[in-house]
Amino acid sequence: MRRAYRFCLLLYPRQHRDQFAEEMLSVFEEAFDERRAQGWSWSVRFAFAELAGLIAGAAGARFDRSPGPEAPRVSRLPHELIEAQQRVDLKVAGMVHAIANQQFERARVLSNQERQARVTLRVLREKYGMSDPCA
Repeated sequence: MRRAYRFCLLLYPRQHRDQFAEEMLSVFEEAFDERRAQGWSWSVRFAFAELAGLIAGAAGARFDRSPGPEAPRVSRLPHELIEAQQRVDLKVAGMVHAIANQQFERARVLSNQERQARVTLRVLREKYGMSDPCA
């Protein structure tokens, strides 16, 4: 399963893979091991759902990066700002998963990492003169 997931990660743009692939793979392996303990059918369902989500996410990442000639974007967010938001989102998703699986120590670690990622995001928003949408 690890090979299939790693192969599907190749569908993502290189910059996205360089930044997130190892963490995505780690979260997948952890969750897959938990499903495997629940039985064969649960692990197969989980694997197919995750691989489908991974492929859909890769397609979204590819299409989002390059606007078509018929629909140019008026303004684009700075790439480092997008990456910072993706880091926050990934930490939150990992934290929710950890809590749902009663992995409270891991959730606390991810919570601290998320807090640091939000600080970085806030600094970048200030750098680019953007307001915090939650404020």
